[in-house]
Amino acid sequence: MPSKTFHAVFLRLLFLFAIGASPFAWANSGGSASAGAGNTAKLEPFTVNLDGFERYLQTTVTLQVASAEVGEKIKLFMPMIRHGLILILSSKEASLLQSSEGKREVIEEIRDRINKVLEIKEHDGVTDIFFENFIIQ
Repeated sequence: MPSKTFHAVFLRLLFLFAIGASPFAWANSGGSASAGAGNTAKLEPFTVNLDGFERYLQTTVTLQVASAEVGEKIKLFMPMIRHGLILILSSKEASLLQSSEGKREVIEEIRDRINKVLEIKEHDGVTDIFFENFIIQ
């Protein structure tokens, strides 16, 4: 007799197929590139000291990518991408990051850095950056 776990997994897969979602996209949601309208790659949350070490930033970043293939490439380069983000964000002052204009400048800098790491042009790589949380303390 099959276990309850098997039944639960089978029912989830059946549900996903019924609504037209692939189990691959479901299994990867939240941590990597996902297929569909507007491919995205969500990075793990991280915390950095801001310039001056008196304040810190806690953030979660999601990258909008041109294709699912770029999302897969991001997985391969994740240590270098996270390193670049930490260097960029830790060099900023809290006052800059508190303004909308400052955030937009940082978004452009992050996008350019990641596309450079991936050796991809902007329209073929990371096209936008989304902060899902952005807490300065």
